[in-house]
Amino acid sequence: MSFNAVHTLTGCLLDVEANADLLGWGQPPLLLLVQDRPAPSAASGTRRQMRVAHLPLNDTRLGRYRAGLADFLPDLAAALRADRPVGRPALAACVDIGLIADLLADPTPGIRLLAWAVRYEDVLVAPDEIHEVRRIDAVDADRRGYQITRQRDEPRPVVCIDEPLGHDDAPATRPGLTRLVEAASRPTPTS
Repeated sequence: MSFNAVHTLTGCLLDVEANADLLGWGQPPLLLLVQDRPAPSAASGTRRQMRVAHLPLNDTRLGRYRAGLADFLPDLAAALRADRPVGRPALAACVDIGLIADLLADPTPGIRLLAWAVRYEDVLVAPDEIHEVRRIDAVDADRRGYQITRQRDEPRPVVCIDEPLGHDDAPATRPGLTRLVEAASRPTPTS
């Protein structure tokens, strides 16, 4: 992805975090599918238009997964593979799989996957205290990882972007998001 695409994606994720901050704490997790396509007004096809699909997750049903999001995301990725059946009851209770399949099957010429992301609330345990945090974890089409973290009562979130290398301190959601990117990526057309 280009520098501009990374910058635009980061800005988009920050907007999602800002909107969550306006809604307040205690929001259910949210899955995000980020795609782009050639802008209709661009004659040469070089300008792109981003779209972000907000896919609410059923927090209560997600509790069926032993490790929560860390188990749910790879299960969703497995269901989205072309050779697997999509209709799975445990997944369907957590997220609208039909909507995801429709978004991924969009026939718009030039549409491409930019990233998968998930927004959720978590607890950060420090040696002397416990902090509530809101996180947005994302993996882009180049397998670059993004993490936006805001502790409760902090004025601004912290942004971390990692190159696609294995890190011991990567969030538990990273492998599942990476699998979603792999499962949802369209092959690049050859001329």
